[in-house]
Amino acid sequence: MGETEDEPLSLNLFQDLIKEWDTDHVQNNYDPTEILHKMADILEKETNVYMASDPDPFEERHPSRVDPECQLGLLLKAYFKKESLVQEVFNHYMKENYFTRAGLDQSSFNLNVSACRLVLDILPGLEIGVLNDTDGLISQLYKWVSGKLEPLCSYATGLLAVAMELNEVATEAEIREKNSKLVPEMLARLRELQDEAEKERDQARSDRFKRPFALFSKSPLKNPRRLSAEGEVDGVGKLSNGIVTINGGSGGKDQDGELVLGAGGKKETGGGGGCKKALERSGSGTLAPGWPNGIMSPPRSSTENSSSSWAEMELNVIGHFEIFPVSLQASQIFILRLLTPLAEYQDFLSLTQGSRILEVLERYINVRETRDARLAFEALKLLASLFCHKKFTLEWVATGGLSLLMQMPRPSMAATGSSLCLYYLACDDDTMEKICSLPPHTLQDLVKYCLWLLECSHETGRQYSIMFFGLAFPFRTILDIFDASDGLRKLYNTISTLSIISDRDDDRDSMSDDQEFMQRQSVRYTTQSLKKYVEAHLAIRVEEEISSDLTRAGGSPQPPHPSYKPYRLEQEQVTEHIFTLLELMNYRGRWEPIDRLIKLGGIQLLLQVIALSYDWTYAGRAETVKCGLDVLAVCSVIPRVQLALCEKFDLPDESAVGINIVLGTAEGEIVPDSPEVQRAALLVLCHLLCGPVVRPGCVKHTATPTPSKRRGGSDRVKSSDEVINKVWECVRANNGIMALLQLMQTKAPLTDADSIRALACRALVGLARSSTATQIMSKLPIFNNGVLNMLLREPVLQDKRAEHVKFQKHAHELIEKVSGPMSRKNYENNDITLDMLHRASVVANTRIRYNNKQLLQLMHEHLVLSGLNKTAEVLKNESDFVPLVDSSGGSVPPVYPVRSMISFHPSHLNRRMISSPTPSRPISTPSRQITSIPSSRPNHTATSRQQVTTPTRPLPTTNTNRSTTSTSIPIRVNRPTRTSVPTTPTPATRSAMKTMDASDQSTSKALEQVGDTKHEVSLGSIVSDFLSSQHALCRNPMTTCPEFDLLLPHKCPDQRSRRAAPLNFTSRYSKKSLFPPYGGPDGSKLDRKLVYSRFRPVKSFRAGGDDREENVFTSCAFSGDSQFLFAGTYMGDVKMYNLQSSEETTYQCHDSYVYHVQPSRDSKLVITSSSWRTPYSKLWSVGDFFDEKKQFKDEEYLEFSCNVQDKVVGTQSDAVATIYDLHTGQLSRTLKPTSSNGYSRNRATFDPTDDLILSDGVLWDYRAPRQIHKFDKLNQTLSGVFHPNGLEIISNTEVWDIRTFHLLRTVPQLDQCQIVFNSGGEVIFGLNLEQELEDETKFETAFKTFDASDYSLIATIETKKSVLGLCSSWDDQSLAVVEQGNGECVESAVRMYDVGRLRAEEEDQEDDGEDEDGGPDDDDSDGSSDGMGGGDDNDDEYGEDLSGSGSGTPSEDDLDDPDDEVDADEVEDLDDDDGGTIADDDDSWEDIEVEEEVGGD
Repeated sequence: MGETEDEPLSLNLFQDLIKEWDTDHVQNNYDPTEILHKMADILEKETNVYMASDPDPFEERHPSRVDPECQLGLLLKAYFKKESLVQEVFNHYMKENYFTRAGLDQSSFNLNVSACRLVLDILPGLEIGVLNDTDGLISQLYKWVSGKLEPLCSYATGLLAVAMELNEVATEAEIREKNSKLVPEMLARLRELQDEAEKERDQARSDRFKRPFALFSKSPLKNPRRLSAEGEVDGVGKLSNGIVTINGGSGGKDQDGELVLGAGGKKETGGGGGCKKALERSGSGTLAPGWPNGIMSPPRSSTENSSSSWAEMELNVIGHFEIFPVSLQASQIFILRLLTPLAEYQDFLSLTQGSRILEVLERYINVRETRDARLAFEALKLLASLFCHKKFTLEWVATGGLSLLMQMPRPSMAATGSSLCLYYLACDDDTMEKICSLPPHTLQDLVKYCLWLLECSHETGRQYSIMFFGLAFPFRTILDIFDASDGLRKLYNTISTLSIISDRDDDRDSMSDDQEFMQRQSVRYTTQSLKKYVEAHLAIRVEEEISSDLTRAGGSPQPPHPSYKPYRLEQEQVTEHIFTLLELMNYRGRWEPIDRLIKLGGIQLLLQVIALSYDWTYAGRAETVKCGLDVLAVCSVIPRVQLALCEKFDLPDESAVGINIVLGTAEGEIVPDSPEVQRAALLVLCHLLCGPVVRPGCVKHTATPTPSKRRGGSDRVKSSDEVINKVWECVRANNGIMALLQLMQTKAPLTDADSIRALACRALVGLARSSTATQIMSKLPIFNNGVLNMLLREPVLQDKRAEHVKFQKHAHELIEKVSGPMSRKNYENNDITLDMLHRASVVANTRIRYNNKQLLQLMHEHLVLSGLNKTAEVLKNESDFVPLVDSSGGSVPPVYPVRSMISFHPSHLNRRMISSPTPSRPISTPSRQITSIPSSRPNHTATSRQQVTTPTRPLPTTNTNRSTTSTSIPIRVNRPTRTSVPTTPTPATRSAMKTMDASDQSTSKALEQVGDTKHEVSLGSIVSDFLSSQHALCRNPMTTCPEFDLLLPHKCPDQRSRRAAPLNFTSRYSKKSLFPPYGGPDGSKLDRKLVYSRFRPVKSFRAGGDDREENVFTSCAFSGDSQFLFAGTYMGDVKMYNLQSSEETTYQCHDSYVYHVQPSRDSKLVITSSSWRTPYSKLWSVGDFFDEKKQFKDEEYLEFSCNVQDKVVGTQSDAVATIYDLHTGQLSRTLKPTSSNGYSRNRATFDPTDDLILSDGVLWDYRAPRQIHKFDKLNQTLSGVFHPNGLEIISNTEVWDIRTFHLLRTVPQLDQCQIVFNSGGEVIFGLNLEQELEDETKFETAFKTFDASDYSLIATIETKKSVLGLCSSWDDQSLAVVEQGNGECVESAVRMYDVGRLRAEEEDQEDDGEDEDGGPDDDDSDGSSDGMGGGDDNDDEYGEDLSGSGSGTPSEDDLDDPDDEVDADEVEDLDDDDGGTIADDDDSWEDIEVEEEVGGD
């Protein structure tokens, strides 16, 4: 019979036996012993065949998962499918009274033997929990073991060993008591069997001299193997073709000893794979398929060695295991298996006293003596369990057992078992220290043996050796030998050759799930070891650099670290060491370990592992990615690595930039819900961004050059400032600012949010050293709207306050970087915005000057009111000034300087004349309302003199020697006034200057700039501090100020010019003849605010037909001649309405909803775009018919050019823009950026001159074509549009300057708004994008209008219906809005509005107001705020209200300026906070009689 005919033989025989049992077992007096033995014979035969393929000895998977075509696996599946047979064996055949219970006078011993033998054979496919679940089985096994009747005793021992692997069984009190008696017996029994086996080996050696060729007829266990007629070894059988091993393909070593590539083109990762491959030899005497072809296996050519070589080494390599009839080897293996799980428990130590168990195991492990790898493997497993106790590890090393572990046959099962023992030895630091103290040649042998395990062992052997190195790398002795033995290359090869990392999809797709899992585990363990490797070298290099630095500085070097002591570093120490190395290590210095890793391609490999792990779903993914990032963090010290992270590298499906992958990992895209990975990625960014600009060995350039673009420029050695500038630019180009700002505001996960915030803020501090990044960040809302202040107040989790303190520290550094240097670091008030910092900087640079005579006047007044009249008189005589009060306390007219005061206003004259406080008024109430008196003061001095009497003793006064920084009471100017009853003067007087409460002073103290905080307190410093605090309260402080007046409150003037156009429309209109054409500066802006805050609905267009409820409108556009209105619908139609006759025409254009319609200016062409089915966009000609001119299959969006509409620009997926010539209909340009931003709503568009194109945040020159600039991505949705002035780009809330590529400002009101300009380009209509909810799509029920000149909000127009789209007519007199009802009423319509007209009911209300007031109300503010007409003051760039004079209420300057011409009604309107909102009408606009409805029924 041929091989293909023999494959199903065992399975067929086994199935026939099952059928026979199924038929006969129901008979009375049935004895299943014989049939069970037959089943066991077949299973043992196929087990031997399976083991001949040399599977991993630690393999616990079902054989069919290792090899789907394995006969053993098929047999096990067939057996377990017969559930009745399985239950019968466990529940009945393993009972010692089976026949007795059946009424037969027969012993059940042979049946129990056959049942136990069968259960031992099916263990590879058995769920071992069944042993515990079977009632009474464990107790029965103990009984058989204690009975010592063979072979049942050995079989029961083997089954009991399997049961002890269950923790719940081994730890049960009754079982522990039994084991305490059984273990000593087993140890004694093991020694007896060992001695008996040694006698047999001695006898066999003596017989071998008598019969030197006996081994060809018998195996070493004297089990005859006869060749059958088909050439099959009897008792072994043939292997099926295509046995799947862990590492497919054959491999070996070339003449130089290097690993050669296998069939898959990859370097063999393990020589064990060679041990598993079947020989393809022909002719008589060939080995059965599946015999190994490893290092010690027979060569393919039989001319040099006969086939007897494998017969000699079979036991050395894979061993041989016969359990029937039970042999000495089997009995010993079963005992070793029983002791292995028990040896891990602490109780086992006391049971081994006096047994000298290590000596017993040494005899087993010496394979050269025993020539049995299987027995040695089981002994090594027991030894590894013993190594859980330090007592045995230290004793084993001390007795020289380490050398014995390295003398295993290579390859063999025993070698794989030794890898486990070495791993357990490395787990204990004390043991490793003792190992490091061994002779150097022993350590070299150890490292070389473990390196051999990396390449020439089973999968588990490779993994255990990798983990051994991970634990041994902290010991410098092992580390040095590893480097000297080229260990890094071999460690690198363990993952570089894996199929899971392959660039070819076929290699990855052909793997099974188990193979993929095992390779992922290999990647995991290797990255862990690489992390330990680089961290150990980091500690060594930092120690060397610090010692060198101390020596250069003339100090004593640090004592060297003992070579046998490990280098253990915590994460904070690693970070500190990296920054230390960045500061001390020479920029061009060599670091051999990292240089070797770079040369091998380790940086790219680690990035590839991180990127590919996105698709991996297993428990170790987070640890794998984290370890890879930790390795990159250490390597980032080297400039070559920093540059490599800025370059693109190829992935299987795409190419990516290294920093982009790190940023994505920090955002949680690679491994979701893993804060450890996020922190590791942020630490990499911190090391890249926060390193020193000028490193040792480099000279900073006077002007930082841009990275060289010449050929080879990226490979040459750059200066450190060039490198870090390239890193900054790369982080910006990959949207690092947006990513880090989002992480700085994260609130999840709750337990790690504070640490993530601190690291993200630290990275931003480093990035803020880039002038470009600083300019962008200075305009972002988070620094101006108080969000950062809110984050600084409290931690996310109170238990993480230490992390929050770090965040506060880095946040203050970031604010300082963005706003400019500040001399004061300890802020008493954390509520600081960028505008406040700017004002504080102005105040700090303002020179404080005041009139000394005014100070003497105040001192004189204070002395008089304190009753020190003589002192006051002496001061007056010596200083020669006009007193504010005479000696009796009466006031005299104040004298003001002749100079022009910048803060002077006529109303200030009244503020100096205040009423005198009553005696009962306490000094602690300086903030009460001040009462003014008329400016005319007849007989005021004489009256005052009659009210004041001379005090008999001095009264308590305020201690003026205290600094204002420690008290909340400001300096007061006290003036007594007349009262109806004469009173005794008291020091508790009212302040004539504006006072500050505690919170005001706290804010002012936080903002004041003090050059030297330790200056002595003096009266002059107190006055200067007070004047600075007053200056800080100004809304628009100026650096250059005249002398401050101590007698009057200070206020810098507002920015509004006196020549500015009046806010009142009537006044402004009357001034147009004087200041043409708009009545003064900003007149046109005020006119736009008036016009575009008023919209009147005049007409509605509704779809006709039966499907109008489903076919809702989605977009609209006016024709170029303003005669027609085009409206796209959800069903793909385009409806054209005649604006004069309201006639409706419908055209079927697409199969899905039309979200974009754009007619050309000459009304001859129309563009329509859809999003679901191709072609996405179409071009139509409009005339007598609506004809299709061209289809654009892949262009999801299409629009005309702006200046000359002779071309169209289309938007494809992946940020590709296409330009078509309308004259030829041909594609003229394809613009694909080198790196895209990935906006979800990317829309390619022309600038007003048609020279530039913006697509996905990338600016292109159409004429070249070439990529000009990539704008930083600060939002996820909108790519941006050109401003009609051609100088700015608006991307969501960001406004960019095309000339400088700087961020000009941010407009928070434009967040997630689709922008539509009117035809004149003067006004922006903002339409909020839809919000994708779980069960529906929600639209806003309003649209906004903005002034395009300064982006100030004009009005928010409430429609009470969802707004889906809008467009302005060409003459800007009409506005079409696509509206859809909410709730039950989902009616859709396109409503037309007249621009600049109030609604009908508003006009009626206005008329009523005119009748009552007797005149028209010409105020055009319409609820707009005061600052909208005053330059940039109301530029919604800042979220904090900075209006007024700083006191929270309007100052008299604000209300009494005669040049403003604003009446009281206007002032009242200016206080309206709605910003021009027309949203308070309760009547639906459909009910207005003047509105015309078109369409419908």
